Amino acid sequence: MSIVRDWLGRTGAGVVVSTLLCCVAFTAGASQMNVNPEMLGAAQRDLDLSATQAARWLQLQSQAPATAALAQRRLGAHYGGTWIERGENDEVRLIVASSDPRARLTLEGVQLRKVRYSLAELEAAKARLDRSARARVPGISRPLDGVHAWHVDPASNSVLISVAPEQMERAIDFVALSGAGSGLLRFTVMEGVPQPTASVYAGRAYQKSGGSSCSVGFAVRQGATKGFVTAGHCGTVGESIWLDGAPAGHIAASEFPGADRAWVALGAQHDVLPWVSNYAGAYFYVRGSNEAHYSAVVCRSGATTGYQCGFITAKNVTVNTTRGVVYGLTQTNACAGYGDSGGGWIDVYEHAQGVTSAANILPGAQHNCGQFTATTWFQPVNPILELYGLSLVTL
Repeated sequence: MSIVRDWLGRTGAGVVVSTLLCCVAFTAGASQMNVNPEMLGAAQRDLDLSATQAARWLQLQSQAPATAALAQRRLGAHYGGTWIERGENDEVRLIVASSDPRARLTLEGVQLRKVRYSLAELEAAKARLDRSARARVPGISRPLDGVHAWHVDPASNSVLISVAPEQMERAIDFVALSGAGSGLLRFTVMEGVPQPTASVYAGRAYQKSGGSSCSVGFAVRQGATKGFVTAGHCGTVGESIWLDGAPAGHIAASEFPGADRAWVALGAQHDVLPWVSNYAGAYFYVRGSNEAHYSAVVCRSGATTGYQCGFITAKNVTVNTTRGVVYGLTQTNACAGYGDSGGGWIDVYEHAQGVTSAANILPGAQHNCGQFTATTWFQPVNPILELYGLSLVTL
């Protein structure tokens, strides 16, 4: 997905694994694990694994959360993270990392990898970067232009900082002011600028009073009130929205930047259904909102680029969009475009994951589909439901 470069000559103690950019195909074996076969077909269209690899990937994806919890208990403060990767000969395997060179971990099907830094150390360094970003004073502090995003990446045992080409000096300045240790940090080059994907050039999922468009997220209820969740940058509280050219409701709550979440209250005459369009004449159901693990397969639906799939490549990502810094996003390598904002993300088990927030789109382009460094972020859905007292409409 990106070019990983050492910062100030850092030498790693563990094996560095680059961000994963491949993925899943439909198989009979996978279909036995309550996976939606049409959704796997969409993943096969977008990603690149053999049938055997796909079945193995989904098996490991299912067991990863429990394995991660068990490994964290056993390894304690030395726990370095858990993820799925493709190894030599394209073998799919589940990795658990530890910063203790004497660590032992006997779990079937799990490979233990020794790394320099624990997950806690990486998260502390990332928190320093966040505090530094929050403390910046507009008009006084040096702009963060060119520093796109940062997140903990267990696979490379580092905090990855995504930087525009030719902007390394600005990134180093940002890091130095934060006080984060340079040994824990790595830079990745990212083309395009993270920007909210609402635009007057978008599709017709729903329109705002200003005429620009966003995509509907998941159907929800707040007591007897019907509505849907979407991205916060799609509008402000009280703003009217339209569906199919007619007034349909208003934005009941919205937060952006900082977070990127909102919900729209609809009139009682509208139906709210547990569906996600695949933009091929069919729909997937929404069955719940169990959060998918790091490196899981997820797919998104949006009015501009339709239905696209990818991997979760990072969590709790801080993204410096063109309209402000947003914290706590989930990062993927699926693509998106203007007008896809607010659209729903689900995993292959048809559980809601989040709503589209931003994508790195090159100047003059309308989406990042086909772009080598395509990166799209979403706002996780469960915090939205909890914050606004919403219940997800499910099958």
